[in-house]
Amino acid sequence: MSLTSTAVSPRATLVAGAAASATVVVAATRAGPVPGVVLPGGPLGLWRAADAGRPAWSVLALAGIAVLSLAFVLLYLLARDRVVDVRYVARAAAVWTAPVLPAQPLLSLDAYSYVAQGRLLVMGIDPYVTGPIVFGPGPLLDPVAPIWRMTPAPYGPLSLSLLGWAAGLTGADHVTFVLLLRALALAAVVVATVAAARLARPDARAVAVALVAANPIVVLHLVGGVHLDVVIAALAPVVLLAARRRLWWLAALAAAAAFAIKLPGLILVGYVLWARFRRPERRWAGTAAALAMTAAVTLAAAAAVPDGWGWIATLDTPGRVELLYTVPAALAGLAYGVLGPTVGGVSFGELLDWSRLLCAAAGAALIGVLIVRGGDPSTPVRRAGVLVGGALVVLALAAPVIHAWYLSWAVALLAACAGSVGHRRLIALSVALCFSALPDPLTRWHHGLLPLTLLLLAVTLAVTFWWLAGARTPGDRPGSTRHQDITSAML
Repeated sequence: MSLTSTAVSPRATLVAGAAASATVVVAATRAGPVPGVVLPGGPLGLWRAADAGRPAWSVLALAGIAVLSLAFVLLYLLARDRVVDVRYVARAAAVWTAPVLPAQPLLSLDAYSYVAQGRLLVMGIDPYVTGPIVFGPGPLLDPVAPIWRMTPAPYGPLSLSLLGWAAGLTGADHVTFVLLLRALALAAVVVATVAAARLARPDARAVAVALVAANPIVVLHLVGGVHLDVVIAALAPVVLLAARRRLWWLAALAAAAAFAIKLPGLILVGYVLWARFRRPERRWAGTAAALAMTAAVTLAAAAAVPDGWGWIATLDTPGRVELLYTVPAALAGLAYGVLGPTVGGVSFGELLDWSRLLCAAAGAALIGVLIVRGGDPSTPVRRAGVLVGGALVVLALAAPVIHAWYLSWAVALLAACAGSVGHRRLIALSVALCFSALPDPLTRWHHGLLPLTLLLLAVTLAVTFWWLAGARTPGDRPGSTRHQDITSAML
């Protein structure tokens, strides 16, 4: 018998997750932002940071993230063993999400950049040319992360239209703007969850709902952090559902809308066009119709903002940050460790540039292979979902920078379409990336807390792998037919 059916209480799991979520909200708020940032007080002053003891609040937030991650693993196992049904999983996800709804943007300052960029658009200033620095010191600039104050927006024109609409509707007031975008994010999560449940096998719907709606990436970052990536997360399974039902106009519309939000949508566009082209019935006319719908949506989105194609030139903006936990940085560090003592004369920065270029080329090639395989008419829809979701994960991992919310691009597809092996990989990535966005004191050596952060990450991942390994079903044994089928689908 598995761990869940003998030792885990569904009610205790629900309560632990809710307590952990509330702990993260309170502790992350009290821990405060990076130096040089002044945040709004929020409703009733609830968004104010503590005057003292911020490192201690940061440690408490870290503990909350670890507990929420482990509660998520347990909820997945309960759903997988059919101890709980879809309704219970949805109830748990709702209870875990409730504490973040009135909170400040969690574990990221991106939402304050959204406010400033939306205000720029309302004022007729091109956000693709300048950054929030034009406002000067004051309520619009002060909450923006210092590194993004002089950078233009890297988002698609539909994102800017959304931000401009929200800024115009709320008067660029931070509290109402954030709460409005959070409501939209919550609606997008509901769409992603329902679509994932519809894509999943009937006996795996509770698992799909758990992996989407109760995922700490979704709870803390998409809803809590108010990231626009939530729209990609919602549209990706809609594209697959529409393609499965041969509603190519809807698939093309959803894919083009995703692309007009952010670059990852281009993978969905490529999948739709290739999959439609590979269908033998009315091949050329059908492909032309899908292409026309894609072009119409893209052009309409670009025409809605000044310099609607200006975002193409700003796509390198996120890469201006050097994060040491990315795949390119890891490869550059390995090369530096080998070449530095032996060859010499090469800097880490130079190797990082080459590593980013290599990862971009390899990632593009692999994404192309996955899209081609996913668009084959003989490919079952769930296998296509795994392949397209895999392409989105490859894009996130091969990028110059990765954030926790980047995984959300593929969460719904992999939750609905992957097998047990794929689910375990998705869970491991979700848990690991939750530790990549933390309160500021936890990421700086001079506070002495970075070793503690890495230790708790290692412990949380070790427990996660232990629980998942102990819950394998007989069909998951290496060498079994089911194991081979699932593994091949993930390649």
